[in-house]
Amino acid sequence: MPENSYIFSQVMQRYQLDPLPSAQPPLQPGVDNEFITALLRSFEEKSFSAADFEPYRIGLIVDYIQRTHSFYLQKKLPEIAQSILLLSGHYESNHPILMILQTFFHRYCQDLTTHINEEEKLLLPYIVKLNNASLAPYHFSEYVLAGQRYSIAQFLKDHHDTEDELKDIRETIRLYQPPATNESLYRILLTQLQTFEQDLHVHARIEEEVLIPKAKKMESELHGRIQSAGKLN
Repeated sequence: MPENSYIFSQVMQRYQLDPLPSAQPPLQPGVDNEFITALLRSFEEKSFSAADFEPYRIGLIVDYIQRTHSFYLQKKLPEIAQSILLLSGHYESNHPILMILQTFFHRYCQDLTTHINEEEKLLLPYIVKLNNASLAPYHFSEYVLAGQRYSIAQFLKDHHDTEDELKDIRETIRLYQPPATNESLYRILLTQLQTFEQDLHVHARIEEEVLIPKAKKMESELHGRIQSAGKLN
């Protein structure tokens, strides 16, 4: 499958759309066709442009982040784990690559899962409350309570990228020769790791350069409203 077809398939699966490439992403109720086109462009081009996503509402960005989290946990990580299991059977039990394949990747999965769960539990619900409060006054008190427990600054303090760790695993694997009995499994695994690394890169850029700046701006505006209300009382 050509690289652009594979990228198309990876993005489409997040929206339960037909994974086969076409001239334009398929239209479906509740799916923003232009947003998906911007996503595909981000995957295909070498440089990421946050400006491509500036026109889109924050709720659409949050939805993409959540869909991507589910895609990683339910599909990508299990697929890579299965490839590692199959490849492991082609090495001697004491081969050093098994430590990388099994132990390091298992630890990486745990770290990434924890990272995702924290965002799903804290960051994304907080941003939803920010957005709701900016759209409707009756949600303002919900945001005020949430803001006492969490903030974008707290997220940034605890945040770290995960694609560099995956790159380290992939580059370490490349130091070893593929198994004589099945070189194709070795190549498949490296391709899976490389495409997942690229996916994580786009995901991180959308989160850090699109979602967080939009949320910080919204947070600042709401803080201004709180301060103005305090001066009036």
